[in-house]
Amino acid sequence: MSGRALAVLLGAAALLAAIGVVAALTYADPGRQWFARVDGVPISRAVLLDVLRANRIDAALTGAPFDAQAQTFEAAARLVDDETLRRTAPQLGVEVSEEEVAAELASQLAPGLDAASAAEALRQYAGARRLSAALVERLAEGELLRRKAADALGRAIPDPQPQARVHALVLPDAAAAELARADAEEGVSFETLVRRYSLDPSAADLGWLPYGALPPAAADTIRLLPLSEFSPPFQREDGAVILYVVSARDDARPLDAASRQLLQEDAFNAWLRSVREAQEIELRLDSALLEWTAAQLAQTRLPAPGG
Repeated sequence: MSGRALAVLLGAAALLAAIGVVAALTYADPGRQWFARVDGVPISRAVLLDVLRANRIDAALTGAPFDAQAQTFEAAARLVDDETLRRTAPQLGVEVSEEEVAAELASQLAPGLDAASAAEALRQYAGARRLSAALVERLAEGELLRRKAADALGRAIPDPQPQARVHALVLPDAAAAELARADAEEGVSFETLVRRYSLDPSAADLGWLPYGALPPAAADTIRLLPLSEFSPPFQREDGAVILYVVSARDDARPLDAASRQLLQEDAFNAWLRSVREAQEIELRLDSALLEWTAAQLAQTRLPAPGG
């Protein structure tokens, strides 16, 4: 399996700080046998360590950086979410069979080969990363649940729906935004402003976007913004300032693939936040556990990059 495939199976999209639940962070003995419980179902710290070790080995194979602390939070978040999905995905009519898990792994490890070859590829992959085949299958099950739940929610997205053709000028700060606005008032073209000021020329044409795919703070403004006029400045988390421009609107435009993907991801994340809040989630993640996992990872024998 490639490093990209491993990242899909073992990586996480969000840190535990963003998990969106009330979590009990206690100073527990790292020797305790679980680091999290979801409605009383424990998730073993040994499983967390196995995932971290596999990610560290994969990073060594690909030459990628590995931050043990960040990886611990990310892997923990994904494992908690996987258990939450196992308990709640049936609400959407979503289930994953053993046959689907086997097919998913075969498609990544041994595409086009017979069952015996796929089983041997799984054995070799798991052995190289010191994982049990059962854990690889369980992680694949979690990813399939995530994908199928997102697809189920995506089927409820209205199509067509109102959209705007959006352009953006990405600027380093508010002062640059004022300069750009002043130049626009003097008749300088948007294309020239992009060349002169923008940190991201590719954002000059974001294409047709449904309002639901826009940042919440900007969506209402953009919906009412007169065509070809700059929006008020919006500041991103990285400090950059964005000025939006709308060049056209359509009240019933079919969604393109990129817009549908954005809306589907938003729908899935909102649903997952809501079902997390309904679960009783207890966490034992503290400095002692982080030190323990770091010490265990330090003992991992790593392969040579590209080996």
